[in-house]
Amino acid sequence: MQYNVRYIQCDIRGLLANIEYDGRLSATAYIILAVVLLGIIAGLGWCFYRAVMATEKPLEPQHPDEVGDE
Repeated sequence: MQYNVRYIQCDIRGLLANIEYDGRLSATAYIILAVVLLGIIAGLGWCFYRAVMATEKPLEPQHPDEVGDE
């Protein structure tokens, strides 16, 4: 399998850097991608769990004089 290697020049505040890009992700990139995706999935799961737990609690009507510490 042959990959096309592209060299990209980036000008960052006057510093030139050659970036070698061969169309594949490195192992570090896959680890970062996995951690980010797991964080997003865990966060959405946590939000869904909190929403389900909030709907299961029986709600009783609150009167205005019962709300707060006043």
